[in-house]
Amino acid sequence: MKRFKPYFHYLKPVKAKLIIGIIAGLIGGAAMSAGLPLMMKHVFPVIFADEETGRTQAASWWLEYIGGGNILLVACLMMPLIFVVSGVCGYVSKLMLNYVGLRVLESIRVDVFRRLQYLSLGFHGKQKGGDLVSRVMGDTSLMQQVLSKVVFNMVLLPGALLGSIVTLIYLCWDDSSVQSMLLGLMTVPICVFPIRSLAKRLAKKASLMVAKQGDISAIVTENLASQPAVRAYMMEEVQVAKMKENTGKFLKFNMGMLKYRFLISPSVEIVSAVGVGIAIYLGAKQGLTLGKFVPVLLALYAAYDPIKKLGNLSSMIREGEAALDRLEFILHSKDEILDKQGAQRFGEASGAVTLENCQFSYGENVILNDVNVSVKAGETIALVGESGAGKSTFISLIPRFFEVQKGEVKVDGRNVNDMLKSDLRKNIALVSQQPLLFRGSIAENILIGKPGASQEEIENAARNASAHDFITGMPQGYETELGERGEGLSGGQKQRVAIARAFLKDAPILILDEATSALDSDSEAQIQRELKTLSEGRTTFIIAHRFSTIRDADRILVFAKTPDGGKIVADGPHDEIYKTCEIYKGLYDKQI
Repeated sequence: MKRFKPYFHYLKPVKAKLIIGIIAGLIGGAAMSAGLPLMMKHVFPVIFADEETGRTQAASWWLEYIGGGNILLVACLMMPLIFVVSGVCGYVSKLMLNYVGLRVLESIRVDVFRRLQYLSLGFHGKQKGGDLVSRVMGDTSLMQQVLSKVVFNMVLLPGALLGSIVTLIYLCWDDSSVQSMLLGLMTVPICVFPIRSLAKRLAKKASLMVAKQGDISAIVTENLASQPAVRAYMMEEVQVAKMKENTGKFLKFNMGMLKYRFLISPSVEIVSAVGVGIAIYLGAKQGLTLGKFVPVLLALYAAYDPIKKLGNLSSMIREGEAALDRLEFILHSKDEILDKQGAQRFGEASGAVTLENCQFSYGENVILNDVNVSVKAGETIALVGESGAGKSTFISLIPRFFEVQKGEVKVDGRNVNDMLKSDLRKNIALVSQQPLLFRGSIAENILIGKPGASQEEIENAARNASAHDFITGMPQGYETELGERGEGLSGGQKQRVAIARAFLKDAPILILDEATSALDSDSEAQIQRELKTLSEGRTTFIIAHRFSTIRDADRILVFAKTPDGGKIVADGPHDEIYKTCEIYKGLYDKQI
């Protein structure tokens, strides 16, 4: 349990329910493990006559005290009472401890999800989306199951073990002729050895199993997001074969884990059978009667049962540790883009942007090298060049989505590393190729630009984006609920909602990352007019493959791939660089 100790702080908000669950579990476990042997020893002889004498046994002092003149009735009620106490306490314990487990799951899942929101785009780019989903949903769910069952059984089973051992000691103390049967307990510590040996093997299999489960989730997520391509390239059977291969490996790892888990119980049973056999032999040598022997035997068996279940519990803990390892990969991953200690607040920017001697690499792959650009506030800058030359990386450096390894990125003359990320990004609006819409109403999606804005501000932003008319034409208007990624709207409508959000944000720096490349010609022409209105008075960076959309930019930056990384090889208005830059002239002529 040391492995889970750092996460015990999640139990603080539910401490009262945890304590109630523990107490109820201890009482319930002790009642069942001690109740039956004591019933056999003290209660049944009062109810049933001896075969030889034909008489019932005199009641113990405590039974006489409780029963008074109705000893037989009270004796008969003892059995139901034991089961009532055990059942009620077990129910309360399960209910409380499962509530504790669910609350812990909620807290861990939220913390893992929160961590994902602040890890860099570089981290997300290296991970499989489906695997991250599996970690957030599947591994946290497995953790919840493990915690619930482990906490419950770690309470119930020690209570049952303690109750049975105390009962066994009491029976032997009450009748010295059965004391030799205590030697049967000597085999209890031996049960630990097979449990520990099998648990080590199980841990490796559990780790492989949960990792493969993440791979399967990644395959499913990728496949469902790529259905048009699957159909177009007739990849149905290829995808099924890939899925079958991975599920086969998952089955192999799962069976390997189950093999070791299921070995624990019979191993403990074999050892316990030896212990009970010793007890039976010693009891027979002492000449014990069946009436004296059976209660002790029940107490002895009751001592072994929690040991067996604790062995199975050990296997569950190994599974939980494997899931925890995958969750900690997220929780302990470092955010590569941190606010600098002592970073100062930054108000509204004018929009001037400067990159000085900037270099950026993905590992050993240099994407941008020795980039120098100075952009005045209010200028419109277009970025063109061959794919992979670093255009998207360039605009990602401005809001600090990525960190330069060398050089400086400045806004209004201040290094972006010296600003709080939140202050910097308040000054930047982004409209991308794929409209970033979320589940929720249209109004909620526009409000992302300026949380807390009034309905009037939302509608004005929508009008500026030419979205108001189609929104009000929908049955619920601005309260129309959208599905995943804005499902329910056409491509042009989604883009207009995204543009309305940018209008509402009213940021001095605007980034248009191929904002119209996924639209048809008519929609593109209409949205281009809205984007032109949006960019007025703002510093605007435009990435676009269609040169007709950027020809009127104040300046065009031409990017080219070189052996040393992406570089800016031309900077100026269209008429100027068309004459002087062969790369730009070739790209322009080819398209036009």
